[in-house]
Amino acid sequence: MVGSATKKLPASETRAVDFNASSTALDEVVFIRLPEVKAVTGLSKTSIYELIRAKAFPAPVRLGPRSVAWVKAEIRHWAVERVQASRSAA
Repeated sequence: MVGSATKKLPASETRAVDFNASSTALDEVVFIRLPEVKAVTGLSKTSIYELIRAKAFPAPVRLGPRSVAWVKAEIRHWAVERVQASRSAA
């Protein structure tokens, strides 16, 4: 396409489309890498993987033999649940 601009994503994000959904309801999935997950949650790498093993944090998606990423919406949902739990416990 001549003259079309493409938006360059940050290195920590890649996008994928759910091709299993109907063509009118394609959902966009945003993958984020570990540095952004750490920044969003304030957790260390060790804490993140300990919570994953305890089934208390979203598991990453394998992108390749040596590459994983997290679904941004799942991390946001986890964070909202933490805030709600914190507010209801007080």
